[in-house]
Amino acid sequence: MKKNTINPSKQNECIFDLLPEASPTLQTEFKKQQPIKQETSIINTQDQTDKYGFKSQKELKQKNDPKTLNARIQKWRITIDLFDKQEKPDKKLLKNRTRKGIPDGFRNLAWPYLAGVPQAKIDSIIYLKCGKYEEFLKSQEFNFEHQIRLDVLRTFPDNVNFQDQTVLSESLVNVLKALSVAISDMGYCQGLNFLTAALIMVTNDENAFWILFRLMTKYNQAEKYKNPSSLLREFFILDCLINQYYPTTAKILKKNNIDLFYFATEWFITLFASTLPIDLFYRVFEIFLLEGEKTLFRCALAIIHFKEQKLIQLQNNFEISLRHLKSLDDFFTIDNDQFINVMFNKFKFSRQLIQQLEEKYKKQKKK
Repeated sequence: MKKNTINPSKQNECIFDLLPEASPTLQTEFKKQQPIKQETSIINTQDQTDKYGFKSQKELKQKNDPKTLNARIQKWRITIDLFDKQEKPDKKLLKNRTRKGIPDGFRNLAWPYLAGVPQAKIDSIIYLKCGKYEEFLKSQEFNFEHQIRLDVLRTFPDNVNFQDQTVLSESLVNVLKALSVAISDMGYCQGLNFLTAALIMVTNDENAFWILFRLMTKYNQAEKYKNPSSLLREFFILDCLINQYYPTTAKILKKNNIDLFYFATEWFITLFASTLPIDLFYRVFEIFLLEGEKTLFRCALAIIHFKEQKLIQLQNNFEISLRHLKSLDDFFTIDNDQFINVMFNKFKFSRQLIQQLEEKYKKQKKK
C-alpha cells in the first residue's frame, strides 16, 4: 500500500456544488421506516441510560410533535431517494432540512452523502492506491494500538458502550487504526477518539472511517492534529467574533486571563463531540458537513451566548469561570432547536468575514 497521503485541499466551506453521487450499494433499509407516535430523546435517572448508552444523571427532554417528526421522515425519505438516483436536491431545501435535524434512522444514510464519502473513496484509490476500509484495517503499518486502547477507556467514561471490551470499543479501535494508516503523516492523536466514538454510535465502522477520512482531507481537519499550533488561527477568529458579539464576555475573559486555549481547544479538536450533549452534537455536526467551517464558529458563539449571564455573575473568579465554560450543564436545560436557532438567527456573518479574519491573522503572524 502506498504510504503517501492526500494533500488537504482548501477547506470545504460549503459542498452544495460538490454533492457526491450516490453509491448504488448504500443500504436504504430505513426508507420503509414506519411513522412514529412520539419521540423523547433522553429521559435519564441515576439507574438508566439514554438511547446512546450514557449514564448521565441529568434529565433532558426533547419532545417533538409526532406529525412534525413523521413529516420530516417523509421528506428525508425523498431526499435519500434523490441521492440514490444520483440527483442533487435543491440547495435551499437541503440546507433547511438539515438545519431542522435529520431523523435518527436516516443519519446513517445521509451523513455519507453530505460528507462526500463516494468522492473520498475515489481520492483514496487515486492517491493511496487503496479504496477499501478492510485493506487499511489489515495493514501491518500500524504503531498506535497501545495508545488507542488506553484512550478508548477514557472515551465517554459515562457511556456503557465504551467500558472494557465491548463491541463498540473494538469498533472504535478498528476505525482509529484504519484512519492512522490511511493518513500516515497524521497517525493517531488524542481527541479523535471522541469524534470517532460519536460517529460509530450512529453509523457503521466503514461509514465512520470514510466520513473521518473526508473530514481530515477535504475539510482540512487533519492539520489540527498534525500541527496543534494551527488552532491559533481558530482562536484568533473566535476571539474577534466574541469581541464583536459579546464584548462583555471578552472583557471578562481578558480581565481574568482566561485564554481561549483553556476551553476552546477541546471544542475544535473534537468538533464539539465532547462538549455538547450527544443529540445536540449530532445536529451541529450534520450542519457542519453541509455548510462547512462557519458552523463551528456559530456553535462556539452559541455556547458563549448561553454562558454569558453566569460569567457576568462570576466576574473575577478564574477557576469557577473556567469550569463554567467547560461544563455541559447549561445545555441540559435548553431545547436543541433553541440552540440551533441562536446559531443561525443571531450570527449572520459570512464566509467572507472568516476569510478576512484569517488574512488579518496571517498578517499579524508575520509581524
